[in-house]
Amino acid sequence: MTHRRSFLKTASTVGLISVSGCLGNILPGGGGDTIKIGCPLPLSGAFARTGQENRIGLEIAQDHLNGQTLDQDLELLFQDTESEPGTAVQVTQDLIESENVDAVIGPASSASGIAVIEYIKSQGQVPLLPTTVSAMDARENPENCNRYTFFIWPSNRHLVPTSVEFIQALPEYVDRDIDPSRVHFVSLDYALGQNNLELLEEEMNNVGGEVTGSTLVPQGESDWSSYISEISSSDADIVTGVLTWGSAAQLIPQAESFGLTDSKVMMFNSGKPVGQFAASTIPNDVIGWYGTHFYNPNQDTDVNDEFKQLYQNMDGDLLPNSAAGGSFEILRSLSIAMEEAGSTDTDDVIGALEGLQWDSIFGSINYRESDHQCMMNFAGVVRENSGSDIPEFTVLEEYPDVIGPARCN
Repeated sequence: MTHRRSFLKTASTVGLISVSGCLGNILPGGGGDTIKIGCPLPLSGAFARTGQENRIGLEIAQDHLNGQTLDQDLELLFQDTESEPGTAVQVTQDLIESENVDAVIGPASSASGIAVIEYIKSQGQVPLLPTTVSAMDARENPENCNRYTFFIWPSNRHLVPTSVEFIQALPEYVDRDIDPSRVHFVSLDYALGQNNLELLEEEMNNVGGEVTGSTLVPQGESDWSSYISEISSSDADIVTGVLTWGSAAQLIPQAESFGLTDSKVMMFNSGKPVGQFAASTIPNDVIGWYGTHFYNPNQDTDVNDEFKQLYQNMDGDLLPNSAAGGSFEILRSLSIAMEEAGSTDTDDVIGALEGLQWDSIFGSINYRESDHQCMMNFAGVVRENSGSDIPEFTVLEEYPDVIGPARCN
């Protein structure tokens, strides 16, 4: 079923790694024969897997663009943020002030993203396109609002309202009686999870429901047994929340071993249980798990087909996924904006990015002019046994044009 509702439419510097389509005559950014894009990403530390997928997405986007934009060589300059906000600011500053990059793509984590946004707003002043920064504070706090930053990755204001709609639809798809008005929340105990819980309580209240309890797991915890017992004891039929890749990899197999899905419907709004990472690494365990997600790997479009082929050519151990796909589309959108502007000048590129609409692997999306967030298409999904090594990504409900209110104008 497709829902046509639109949600409120209205540290020391780390060594530099350069990847260029053609390494001819490299001149400073903002002119010359090479367009330079700085890429501060977590290639080590807690968010390394995300950063590595972001890097893959950027490199295959460079291939997709034949290594050029504006008939100039397109060079990607990678620096490792080490998953630390302080290092993220330092390497971004180095990219802008020493390498004279034309734009910055990254960082990946919310804490690093907010720290870099503060630097860009006050000093860096080049186009900034974070990869997987989902914090609402990055795009809603007046202190962080600025003209330079553009977000393709959805925030909790995309995730939570969509998930509550899907929760209300779940009785139609589950083979036992369940009460969609009562849910139990699960997340790591960190800012994004806490904010997700606050919004979930608001949205469930709006539909006459409630969050009956919550399980917030300390970061770095590997043994979820006591938390799974707590979840199992909940009087709610549906378990929801937000997961990182790491926490999903721990919770899902342990929950299956415990038999949790025999008594609870597991539906997470981060998309991790139904996304490509889980399907790549724990395919048998995710069968029967539900989620809402904005990347449909089965979408039959030329650009998605090319993205998947380019990704598979990398011979990695994962399936084409949203983390790689997000950075793939960020570089594509930046290239489109530069081509439309006919320039790499900051003001010209910002003007072209504002309101930019393009056909992406996520469908037709655009950067909203007022606050530079993307309107995205979501789906309510279950992973089902396909008879092959990879469980089927089965779309049950569709939620197009999802976006939260503009709070930075």
